[in-house]
This record gives sequence, C-alpha cells and structure tokens, in this order.
Amino acid sequence: MKYSILSLCVLAALAGCSDAAKEKSALTRSADQVKYVNEFFGVEVKKPEGWFAQDPETTMKMNAQASGMMAGDNKQMKAIIDQSLKSTTPIFAFFESEPGAPVRTNPSVISVAENVSVMPGVKSGCDYLFHAQKLIEASPMNLKFAGGCQTTQVGAAKLGYLDASTSINGIQVKQRYYACVKGEHALSFIQTYFDEPSKAKVDGVVNSLVAQCN
Repeated sequence: MKYSILSLCVLAALAGCSDAAKEKSALTRSADQVKYVNEFFGVEVKKPEGWFAQDPETTMKMNAQASGMMAGDNKQMKAIIDQSLKSTTPIFAFFESEPGAPVRTNPSVISVAENVSVMPGVKSGCDYLFHAQKLIEASPMNLKFAGGCQTTQVGAAKLGYLDASTSINGIQVKQRYYACVKGEHALSFIQTYFDEPSKAKVDGVVNSLVAQCN
C-alpha cells in the first residue's frame, strides 16, 4: 500500500485562492534534503536519514493507479475518485526504501492536501476522516478500522486520526491516517508500517511535523 488512500476519498472542487496566498508556492521545497517546507499549506517536516523522497508527479501517478484498485467495478465510485484526484495536491512522500526496491516491507509517510471548499461541514480532521472511512468501507479494499476517530496534539496542531489494518500476501499492513483542516483544504498524513520498529520510524516523521491548522 504505497499510495495515499485519503487523497482518493472525498469529492471536492477546485477553488480560487486569495492574492496573499498566491505569493506562496504550493510546491514543497528542501534546501538540505532533510527539512521539507511547504509555505502555501504551512507544513514543515523532516525526512529520516537514508529515506527516499518521492517527487510530486510520481505521487500523483501512483494515486491515479490506485484509484482503479479502490473503485473496482463501481463506476459511481470511480467518478468520485477521479474528481477527487483533480483537487488533490501532494505535499510530501517519504519511503524507507525507494518504491520498487527488493524489500519485503517499506514503511512510509505520505501527505496530501485536498480542497474541500464544496463541503462546508468539514470543519475538523475527524469530519474529513468520517467521509474517508465511509468511502473506503464501501470499496473492495479489505481494510479494517479500529474504532472511530480520535484526536491528538502534534506540536501546535490538533489532528484527528484513524487506525486501520489489512493483510497483503501474508504480511500484516497497518496504517494511521491523520488529518486536519486549514482554510479550504484538508491536510492528511498517512503512515504505513508493519511492526513496532517500523511504527517508531513513521512516528518519528510525524513527531517532526509542524502544521498550521484551523
């Protein structure tokens, strides 16, 4: 599961930005390949030493490939997912190993922003995750959720989170989906891990996070 699930989950439309926001780049940049900064979405994060940072274009291609898997034969769901992709912006994607490397497991943390301006009732991370969970549960993906959305504090940001798991080729795959709302966008941060050592690695990425949420 080397793609962002939440970026495929909520129908939204593109909306304009204020003149002040246009002065900030929506591209995430790094001067030292360790600290990554996205001025537009107010996100800063540190990449673990030796990890692979995937470029935004490849992340979007990966999301597009994943949409077919998630929708299956459901044409209505495919239309929702395709529209969702149009309003999704990748923020960062960190993998312990380069995708496609000959490794059995590959922990990762992926972040995307989705424009939810056509859903004014989405006011918190848990609101966003509520819709994401419902759509995932309606898909052919065999993800099992552990309870409902909870909240936690990461730095100054209050994030909602959900836990889920599945089994792929005999490997237990675990994920935690974090989300918050910033203006017209929902920011999500998706951890994928497999055991306690890999969980500690992806937790380290989230713990380094600086996010400016509502």
